[in-house]
Amino acid sequence: MRPIRIQGAEASAEDIRGRVLTHDLGPDLRKGTVLEERHLARIREQKEVHLMQLDPGDVHEDAAALHIGHALAGDGVEVTGPVQSQVRLLAARRGLLRVAAAAVDEANHVPWVSVFTVVDGQAVEKGDEVAGAKVIPVAVPAGVLEELDRVAARSAIVQVLPFKPLRTAIVVTERLKPKARELFGSAVRRKLGWYGAQLLWTREVARAGAPVRDAYQAAREAGAELVVFAGASSIDPLDAAYEELQAAGGKVLRVGAPSHPGSMLWLGRLAEAPVLGIASCAGFGKNTSLDLVLPFVFAYGRAEPEDFIRLGHGGLVEAGAGRRFPPYS
Repeated sequence: MRPIRIQGAEASAEDIRGRVLTHDLGPDLRKGTVLEERHLARIREQKEVHLMQLDPGDVHEDAAALHIGHALAGDGVEVTGPVQSQVRLLAARRGLLRVAAAAVDEANHVPWVSVFTVVDGQAVEKGDEVAGAKVIPVAVPAGVLEELDRVAARSAIVQVLPFKPLRTAIVVTERLKPKARELFGSAVRRKLGWYGAQLLWTREVARAGAPVRDAYQAAREAGAELVVFAGASSIDPLDAAYEELQAAGGKVLRVGAPSHPGSMLWLGRLAEAPVLGIASCAGFGKNTSLDLVLPFVFAYGRAEPEDFIRLGHGGLVEAGAGRRFPPYS
């Protein structure tokens, strides 16, 4: 590439043809325009014009941005644009956004490349903007794109994982009044339905050994892929929710999440199904750490203690710490 300065009044068609404008000359003649003879009158109106002469192998900014966008876009992501050397990446479906942050950093070490995304681990809706990319100059050498391709080949950089329609059982140990039961049921349908969950049943049982154990066993026999347990005390290790989970062949994996609200969330496993516990039914209708874990559960069909631990960074959700909750509707 070679920068060229010309005096507008003296410009000829030969001076501008095929060269790239490096600054705006108004809303109808923008930076990045590949000039043609029809632009000559406008050029001659200017005192001085700056252009770029491309060499063989140089890639125009729009083509380069489109190339970068497709290199970044993994499964479940589509590319739109380019506009003014930029592309945007959109979620092609409802799902869990995964961003390989280290790969984004590596991509931004490539000269003249700019890659930007939303935060990893968000539940997104189809059409949501999840990332963007641009090139800084009006063109780049082909080697720049080759270097970016090598980064993208090592890792899926931006992808949206689809949610699985998990068969879900709900166990409740609180005695709900009709109004509370209605509110809880509405919240369950709204939130779990957003993920496409197949709700097997909701059971209200006494907070005692045998009824809780029977509910766990019923969930296991029904082939539940997720169990949501409402009404357990997160600070009482002898609570039936924990003791009977182990009696039913399950395991408690973690009690407490590093976030607020929602620190009393707990995690277990029954056969291969994750068990997610909340302190009360009232908590289900609010945005808490449960809503930050559910996207991972429905994307991967499992949950691990690490899914709780990662909540600490940004876990002060009531202070607007940057967490974005699923757009339930």
